[in-house]
Amino acid sequence: MSLSQAARADGRADTGRRTAATTRTAADRREAARVPHTANGYRSDVQGLRALAVLLVLVYHLYPWLLPGGYIGVDVFFVISGFLITGHLASRYARTGRIRVLEFYGRRARRPLPAAVLVLVVTWVGSRLLLPVTQISAAASEIRAAALYVENWVLAGNAVDYLRAHQAPSPVQHYWSLSIEEQFYLLWPLLFLGAALAVWLLARRRGSAPRRGRRTGLVVATLGAAGIVAGSLWYSVHETAVDRAAAYFVTPTRLWELGIGGLLALLYPVISRRIGRCGPLAWLGLGMVCWSAVALSGDSPFPGTVALVPTLGAALLIVAGAPGARWGTASLLARRPAVFVGDISYSLYLWHWPLIVLWLAYSGGTVGPRDGPVLAGAAVLLAWVTKIVVEDPVRRARRIAPYPGRSLSIATVAAVPVLLASVFLAQQPAVGPARPDAAHPGAPALVGGQPTPHRAASTLSTEPPIAEATDDFAFANTTACKADTEASEVVSCTAGDESRPTLTVALIGDSYAGQWSTALAAIAARQHWKLVTVVHDSCPWSAAELVRPGQTVPFTACYQWGRQATDFLLHTVHPDVVLVTARPGPTVPDHRAYDATSQQRVADGMARYWRELTAAGAQVVAIAPTPNPQLDVPDCLAGRTGSIASCSVPRDEAVPAATAIGRAVRMVGPAGAREIDLNDHICARNSCAPVVGNVVVYRDESHLTRTYTLSLIPYLQRALLQVPTLGGG
Repeated sequence: MSLSQAARADGRADTGRRTAATTRTAADRREAARVPHTANGYRSDVQGLRALAVLLVLVYHLYPWLLPGGYIGVDVFFVISGFLITGHLASRYARTGRIRVLEFYGRRARRPLPAAVLVLVVTWVGSRLLLPVTQISAAASEIRAAALYVENWVLAGNAVDYLRAHQAPSPVQHYWSLSIEEQFYLLWPLLFLGAALAVWLLARRRGSAPRRGRRTGLVVATLGAAGIVAGSLWYSVHETAVDRAAAYFVTPTRLWELGIGGLLALLYPVISRRIGRCGPLAWLGLGMVCWSAVALSGDSPFPGTVALVPTLGAALLIVAGAPGARWGTASLLARRPAVFVGDISYSLYLWHWPLIVLWLAYSGGTVGPRDGPVLAGAAVLLAWVTKIVVEDPVRRARRIAPYPGRSLSIATVAAVPVLLASVFLAQQPAVGPARPDAAHPGAPALVGGQPTPHRAASTLSTEPPIAEATDDFAFANTTACKADTEASEVVSCTAGDESRPTLTVALIGDSYAGQWSTALAAIAARQHWKLVTVVHDSCPWSAAELVRPGQTVPFTACYQWGRQATDFLLHTVHPDVVLVTARPGPTVPDHRAYDATSQQRVADGMARYWRELTAAGAQVVAIAPTPNPQLDVPDCLAGRTGSIASCSVPRDEAVPAATAIGRAVRMVGPAGAREIDLNDHICARNSCAPVVGNVVVYRDESHLTRTYTLSLIPYLQRALLQVPTLGGG
């Protein structure tokens, strides 16, 4: 065959393929015409809504007092994302009756990942240069989680882990919302695949063409989306009441917000015909969003039913705010400046938070009146450059965009440097068995009431090293020896002389009781006591009805644990002495932690359990609550300006004047309960220093380091041996 003949044959083949393709396309158009059109395509007002959302978040992070509820900008983003993604999926399904999953995932990989990886790399370099050494390991862990889009679950876990809940915010903490979105994008196409499968099975059963059932498929997808929204909303309300800190981050409590946008896209043809041109409804939606940003705060029970206000407001803005609506919000949101900010909103969201966190680490202060505009301007500039240099070129690349496999491969490869850098450059210190020594005496340095001289922290050789102080906690506060916050079962550990003990001593309470366990184990071994620890995170041993800090619902798990722990001591341990302490200010419903009513109710509950033990022949010994500096001591010391002086607090502010423990001791009386107070060996006469005798005193804002409690052993042992039951008198 000659070249000309081959060319004519190829031409005829191409003509045949084009004819067949035209026939299929015409058939698809006829079928799609029977299916109501879906929400899909560019809308300048939606870009303006993106701008509003990101600016709310930006202002909130810069000046939270100005917009205390500005965090709801994230919820607006969720609705927009659900609307646009579902509109794209539904439009493709309406045209073709198919969902190309790999193509969808490839598009998602090209759009958000390049900019996200760039910001993670730059943030990691900045973190290594500017963050305190105490935060490097946590930052590395969260950068890895952000690269894998599981940051929201890491933050939820930290919120549940009582000893990690007060960590300083990492520079990639804001990736939690991106993680939820990516998890949504991973799962949401399955809704349409399920609908397509249902239509195919139904068509096969009836013997009809599956292509004619696209309308039915969209109905099935809509019903499925409605069920997901309803279930997720119910779970969100439930979890927000039970554990608000964790509920804020986990995917199931947020899925309904993206689902509302998805439902809006699926029902858009019907809704838009009815109210799509009713512009005043868009202004109502704008008012709902703005009201939420001003009226809500960090204390609001979010994201339960309260989150319906900004999300439904965003939905109204989308459905009634189109440029064609009369008297609508497009006149405001579709303006060029708003559209510009909306176009860079993704990168602006990525850049703004690392800039704020790293600036605070560098300056050692807060965002001032001049700092905020400069940081905002820098974030906008970086976002604009990122969009035109990274986002758009990768998204439109001819050698990548048409090939889903390449998009997914490049996305995977792009995350590798972030993961490797965060693993090998973290230099996480291994916490060793630090103990006081001649160069690090700890508490004995306070003899005479004088703390360590006020030197810069960087000049000190401390035990534990400042970078390791956060992980220097006693054995009863480890996972194996404590009950988690939401658990009600009893978890115990044993130490000391377990073979032939002269006495059995029980240590019971919250993590402030657990902090004494290693020191008590050493004393128990010397005195031939058997030590049994019974510890529960965030839960004092009291029969009172308590609430967790920041919560309003009863702390049911704590109450149940208290009863079971008491029975465990009475019927299993049979202790001769019960050692007990608790945080200074546990809270009862409708009262603040430190007010007299809270303290008295908690004390009443403590005394009730104590009397049950004393009636069984046990002696109760209460350890006075230790000082509470209310600042993260290791982070303060590791900061650029950290020093002994700058990280010290007045003693009268750190040591509570009256506590539930002290009240309970007085209620039970000296025959049943005694109190020992070691605070003179922790604080000087007028101040509480972060480092005493070259030993770091606190592992966070209130818990003592294990090493410092070991330096207290001589004073703790002497106080215990003055108790008749323990001293043999």
